[in-house]
Amino acid sequence: MKKIFVDDTNRARTTCPKCSFEISLVTANIKDTHKQLKGICRCGEPYHFTIEFRKRHRKNVMLPGEYVIQGKEKRGDIIIRELSLSGIRFESLDPHNISKNDTLELKFNLNNPLRTEIRKSVKIVWVKNRLVGAQYLDRKLYEKDLGFYLKS
Repeated sequence: MKKIFVDDTNRARTTCPKCSFEISLVTANIKDTHKQLKGICRCGEPYHFTIEFRKRHRKNVMLPGEYVIQGKEKRGDIIIRELSLSGIRFESLDPHNISKNDTLELKFNLNNPLRTEIRKSVKIVWVKNRLVGAQYLDRKLYEKDLGFYLKS
């Protein structure tokens, strides 16, 4: 299943797998859908795709790390599941007291050759059992390291 990304003009572009014709889609009517979609190229070839409205690419990872809840001084071990330049998704290894809008300090190492250490302050956006989604408070910090890592 091909994933296509929406640009700043609310358009998504893909290429026909048979004839390589570039197909441009207006996404205003399909906003916030997570369904598998299908289309038919002008050559008659059907194609299937999903549309991604995220502004930043996310990379699936499995990196061990730890967190500290600011103001509560509660800490725990985590596994980083997804990374992007603007946010992160992680899983707590144990039950936790993390709530939406909490500020956490995260610490983990990338699995690149330098084993780059990342320390990020994040604001919690959502919590679902042991899975947590967060946005970085300072997006510029480590942007170069994360940007290079996400492209590899």
